[in-house]
Amino acid sequence: MAQSPSKSVWPDRLRDKGLRVTRARIDVLRVLSESPTPLTVQGVLEALADQHADRVTVYRTLNSLLEAGIVHKVDPGDRVWRYGLLAPTNGHAHEGHAHFVCDACGTVRCLEDSTIKVSMKSGAAAERFKITQRDIYLHGTCERCLEGGTDAHDPAGNTEGPDAARSSRSGRGPRR
Repeated sequence: MAQSPSKSVWPDRLRDKGLRVTRARIDVLRVLSESPTPLTVQGVLEALADQHADRVTVYRTLNSLLEAGIVHKVDPGDRVWRYGLLAPTNGHAHEGHAHFVCDACGTVRCLEDSTIKVSMKSGAAAERFKITQRDIYLHGTCERCLEGGTDAHDPAGNTEGPDAARSSRSGRGPRR
């Protein structure tokens, strides 16, 4: 995730992006900056539970921060958007970064310091299109799940091979 700016930096960052400074925006920025992973709307709401945050306000706040380029939206493929704080870019366009998705527990981590080179074959380069978003997701098993014995390809934790995992999810016994 992006470095957590001090709370006093947030009003300036909002104003620099043409946004009004509101308590909701400051609270959402604080929650996102304190989280080591991008958060779902539900995760933001849970973190703001003591402040009785309103779901609609949180959605609107996240969308305004997204449009302003202060946060980014992550879609790891489970149809649940997650939001993470972007590092200030000193006026330059934000360069995309890769994300790691644990297929066992669903954790998403920003890999901001990673370097991943994606090249297009010469035939694809001749296509006429405009790239508006670059998303790179690396899937696997996180360290916590590996240490706990949960394999990304066997979320149930079965040790009898992939057929056992498949059967435990389907309710049927192993294939013979």
